[in-house]
Amino acid sequence: MYDESREVYINIYDKKSDKIVMNELEELVKQLVAWSIPLNFHIEALKCQSIIMRTKLVRQMRAYGGCGVNQQKEADILMENFVGAIPLEQYKEIWGRDYEDYVKKIETAVMETKGSVLLFNNKPIDARAHLVCGGSTENSENVEGNVVQYLRKVLCNHCQNSPYSLNYKDIPIEEVENKLGVKLTNDEVLKDTTIDNIIDDVLRDEQNRVTKIKIGGKEFKGKEVMDILNINSTRFGWRPQIMRFFTIGKGDGLGLCQYGANNMACEGSSAEEILKYYYTGIEIKKIQNPCINMPLKGKLVVIDPAHGGEDSDDHVGSQGLREKDVNLSIALHLEKELQSLGAEVYLTRREDIVVHLNDRAQMANNTAPHFFISIHQNYFNHPSKSGTEIYYFRGDTVAKELAREIMTALTEEIETLDKGIKPADFFLLREVIVSSIHVEVAYISNFVEEKMLMDDNFRKRAAKSIAKGFVNFYRYV
Repeated sequence: MYDESREVYINIYDKKSDKIVMNELEELVKQLVAWSIPLNFHIEALKCQSIIMRTKLVRQMRAYGGCGVNQQKEADILMENFVGAIPLEQYKEIWGRDYEDYVKKIETAVMETKGSVLLFNNKPIDARAHLVCGGSTENSENVEGNVVQYLRKVLCNHCQNSPYSLNYKDIPIEEVENKLGVKLTNDEVLKDTTIDNIIDDVLRDEQNRVTKIKIGGKEFKGKEVMDILNINSTRFGWRPQIMRFFTIGKGDGLGLCQYGANNMACEGSSAEEILKYYYTGIEIKKIQNPCINMPLKGKLVVIDPAHGGEDSDDHVGSQGLREKDVNLSIALHLEKELQSLGAEVYLTRREDIVVHLNDRAQMANNTAPHFFISIHQNYFNHPSKSGTEIYYFRGDTVAKELAREIMTALTEEIETLDKGIKPADFFLLREVIVSSIHVEVAYISNFVEEKMLMDDNFRKRAAKSIAKGFVNFYRYV
């Protein structure tokens, strides 16, 4: 439940001063709304932008499952990601006589949407927005290369009369070549450069004089061009000096079109109607206030006790301990620990039964948790090998950060060797569509660690330390 009387705080890292500053989330939202949208827009459009900027921030915050700032464990966001954003009071000279009105308008938009964020599968979305789409927004795969279900193309005739409906920019050829790392022109002045539908079908004699040339689809003799254009010779070449780029719209076309949102608002649409038009299948909900006593409240976790059943392919220790039994025991203890911290928890199995990998992945994907964690025990032919290992799917930085917190808590508590956090392409890590980790608690093939795993108190401590890793990840200690 969101309590509007309690402020949510965000930790901001300033690279220049190398300091972390705590600020009220809603105050930062006000600053970013002023930075990111024309303030003469309709109040409902500004409400849309308030929700978008709040979603962007919450998506980064550790308290809500974000990955924060790399190398700065205490920080949620990096202000350098919002180049040009300044505190509201610094706009006095910029806005002049409009300052008071604009500040009131921003405060109204932010306060009337306080705590509201855009969710898909109960998680904050990548709330993309741009100024003008030019007739339709874009599918995510055409911009970023991957399909995002809520970033679908929608037709938009609401931004047709914007200042960015049709624009052009002239850029010198040399600048285009330098910036793109290409070569567009020939160094030899008489080497023909064909330009489709402008200059082509050039014929020259053995002295390199133009005998025939087609310009704009019309054929000329070289002498005709020389006489008409008053150039010195029929031995001529050409080289464009400037490229004129014509553009329709402004921005990459993903997500909300701000000019479109403004016109929809002027026509009577509410902020909620506008947002649900531009973002497919999303919900707008209030975030939950962080709770010190229940730090995982609102979080959903699926625990996977690996293996199971009579014909299980699990490992067996030299003293007869079955991996499948240890995995289930730790998973059940972990379930209680996470529930006591406020999390909602599901298990892929609760007894010694076979659950196929496809079914485990499908259950996790249907549940759409914040995290999926698979519990295992390691095995090696040589019994001297020992320690704890954790795997995550390559490129999943959020899972990697959770793995780091769990590894620290786990090895400190059960006193096993930290064998590292490693990327892997295991089936469940690959097929489960949420951030997932694979935890090898200890080596069941090691005599000493097998003995430890036989102790239920040890398994409880392992579960408790994994839960502590979750809490540390979400920044509550």
